[in-house]
Amino acid sequence: MLLPRAVLLLLVLPTHGQNSVTEGPGILLPPPKGACTGWVAGIPGHPGHNGTPGRDGRDGTPGEKGEKGDPGLVGPKGDTGETGVTGVEGPRGFPGTPGRKGEPGESAYVHRSAFSVGLESRVTVPNVPIRFTKIFYNLQNHYDGTTGKFHCNIPGLYYFSYHITVYLKDVKVSLYKKDKAMLFTYDQYQENNVDQASGSVLLHLEVGDQVWLQVYGDGNSYGIYADNVHDSTFTGFLLYHDTN
Repeated sequence: MLLPRAVLLLLVLPTHGQNSVTEGPGILLPPPKGACTGWVAGIPGHPGHNGTPGRDGRDGTPGEKGEKGDPGLVGPKGDTGETGVTGVEGPRGFPGTPGRKGEPGESAYVHRSAFSVGLESRVTVPNVPIRFTKIFYNLQNHYDGTTGKFHCNIPGLYYFSYHITVYLKDVKVSLYKKDKAMLFTYDQYQENNVDQASGSVLLHLEVGDQVWLQVYGDGNSYGIYADNVHDSTFTGFLLYHDTN
């Protein structure tokens, strides 16, 4: 026990000349400032505890906006989603603006005017209306068998036709409208034969217009003929009535 204590004591006691430091030959320097006389370095202490973290610094100045990057590749089309539930019916909207008035339609009333008549005997009188007294159709009574004339009661477009049997003499027949010949037909009789002459025309008529057939020319052109096996007929009917 005495030996270690003696060694420790020798380490603690200062040696001669420790109170001054020399720098170079013959120069004395004062001891370090604040140092105790006869100090000896101790054993290093334990590391201290970590200090408390400092406060966050201030935000830096925003940098300049970078350049726009290149567009990325288009991704694949996604799957079709499921159909959603039908929504609740919305409120009824306001009525729209009325449309333009349409064109006048056809009248509910059907306009009819038609006749078909024939001869019952041979015609011998020229330049007067031919009286067709055999009535095939005259439901509206627009044809007058006593005068041989058709009387227009419905304005519009009409179709007229006639088929004449020719026998013994030549035939010259005209279709008249309001005392004006509109159509002429001539057939030259061939001896010992029966001929046929015919004609047809479309005419627009006003209410009150009259249409008829008559023989024209001299007295030698009235070969219109009819008997129990040969007919001469006159027909007419309304195609379209006027809408105005």
